[in-house]
Amino acid sequence: MTTLKLFMFVSVLLLTGCVSQYSISEKQLAEYLNDEMHFEVKQGNRLFGIELKVNDVDVILGQKPNTMAILAHSHIKVRNPLMPIDAKLTTQFEAQPWYDSENHSVYLRQLSLTKVESTPKDIEKAIKPVAPQIMAFLTHFLETQPVYVLNTKESNQALIAEMTKRIEVVPGELKLIFTE
Repeated sequence: MTTLKLFMFVSVLLLTGCVSQYSISEKQLAEYLNDEMHFEVKQGNRLFGIELKVNDVDVILGQKPNTMAILAHSHIKVRNPLMPIDAKLTTQFEAQPWYDSENHSVYLRQLSLTKVESTPKDIEKAIKPVAPQIMAFLTHFLETQPVYVLNTKESNQALIAEMTKRIEVVPGELKLIFTE
């Protein structure tokens, strides 16, 4: 550890009363995802196709032990000559967040779909044939993109990023733990 980093570390510890963790709230995670996640899928042609766009994301932390729930509010259009569909879709995924210390990011693993709701309600039967494809797109996206990245260009977050050893999910927040 360089002298400057050591000085910053000691200063932070003295100023914060020997803090051993930093928390990220549900709101911070949702804001990050809504700012960074631009998920849109368009497949098919003018007659037959699917368009899906995630408009808004909400995050729920700790409803179940070590679990992060993501509610993705989406707009879906299915083009076909017999029964075109234009609906709003809310999908809820649950996953275990983990911290990648190399790129100072929080990722999700063991992602599972727990709920699907649509407006209008009766559209769910019509969406069912394309739902696996849509869910595969969303699942792949959420498992491969970070759900939060510490800003290492900002000195406090850079220090936090370097000190974080693991994360812990508690109701309402994600704790970055500095000790093993």
